[in-house]
Amino acid sequence: MTRQYHIGQTVVPYEIDWSEDRETIGLSIDSSMELTVQAPMSATLSDVESTLDDKQPWILETLYGLGEQSDPPLDKEFLSGEKLLYRGRQYRLKVQEADVPEPTVSFDGNEFTLQVHRFDKPADGVSVRRKRQAVVDWYYKQAENELRERFETHGPKLGATDVSVEVTDFDDRWGEYEDGVIRLHWRLVLAPVRIQDYVVVHELAHTKHDRHSAGFWNTVGSVIPDYEDRREWLRLNGNTLTV
Repeated sequence: MTRQYHIGQTVVPYEIDWSEDRETIGLSIDSSMELTVQAPMSATLSDVESTLDDKQPWILETLYGLGEQSDPPLDKEFLSGEKLLYRGRQYRLKVQEADVPEPTVSFDGNEFTLQVHRFDKPADGVSVRRKRQAVVDWYYKQAENELRERFETHGPKLGATDVSVEVTDFDDRWGEYEDGVIRLHWRLVLAPVRIQDYVVVHELAHTKHDRHSAGFWNTVGSVIPDYEDRREWLRLNGNTLTV
């Protein structure tokens, strides 16, 4: 039976492996990121919850690699010479004054251009927010097109004929599958395409398997044999995929 343990907004599914041979409660997380509690038959659910409370820092660090992740990028002011991340590469940003009511973004394959009204040129708080929103809007539009293409490429491989895809903004995940709909975080468009493919296939596999079982990972591996490497990349670098 799968249970849920809550750490703030994070929900951690886990299973209890009761054993007559154990005298203490232990925790383990395997390569598929499944949390298992090994407990003696004499332990109560309250004992298990107490152990989980004591091990919260270890659980979070192991699951999400918080101590190993790359540092997030510094806050941008959206000035010429800064870099914007797109599909795993950094591209130079050029800011131009133009007769535009709102900041607008374009990309020629080598460089981003941000056109702004003259009142948006200074790096004050309002100006930065307006420019950032323009950049986010551009990414979101790209994500709606490009992530849909990744979905349409991989969906037929797993027989996902009655599944639709949406691009959205999550607080704590890169994707989800629910009631015939796969939802993907727009920030995935900042990641290398191989990472986008991993998340898309991961969610497509959930159309066949509810849990992260051996069958689930076999399904993912049938399309992406090196999924463990891609999953590890996302675990370590996910917090750098930001604007």
